[in-house]
Amino acid sequence: MKNLAIACALALALAAGAAAPARAQSYYQKESTLYAEFFGWGGEASANFEKLIDGKIGVRAGIGFTGVVFAKGLVVPFGVSTLLGKGRNHLELGVGGAYIDIDENDLEDRFLDVQEDQVAVTALVGYRFIGDYGFSYRLGFTPAWTKDGFQPMGGAAFGYSF
Repeated sequence: MKNLAIACALALALAAGAAAPARAQSYYQKESTLYAEFFGWGGEASANFEKLIDGKIGVRAGIGFTGVVFAKGLVVPFGVSTLLGKGRNHLELGVGGAYIDIDENDLEDRFLDVQEDQVAVTALVGYRFIGDYGFSYRLGFTPAWTKDGFQPMGGAAFGYSF
């Protein structure tokens, strides 16, 4: 009987807390993000760091790898983007580049016709979410212009903003 009384008191306390009026929570804009990106500016998989300037302009750099869908190689993505919108949800527009260092022993390209080391010009049009507790993700269209022409691609990124 004592356990039932404790359970009821606990349930009432939780219900009273849920019924309390909501307080305005100020949104803290995160300034830095560490994230993993798949099929974006950094090849098949990359690790990236981004710093927001004035809360809206992101400057990023990273290191990525290819070898399953594309020819084996190392990719060094870099770029700048702007976040449009307020709070947690943003439209993201960006431009940048990626240095692509292809392994000369694996020239059998599986998707893109990139046969030599080069710097590709990249773009980004996407959606970004930055949560209150740091979780962030991005989905985007990330085309690239290589020596061989226009390469339409898309990517997803997941990370932690602080």
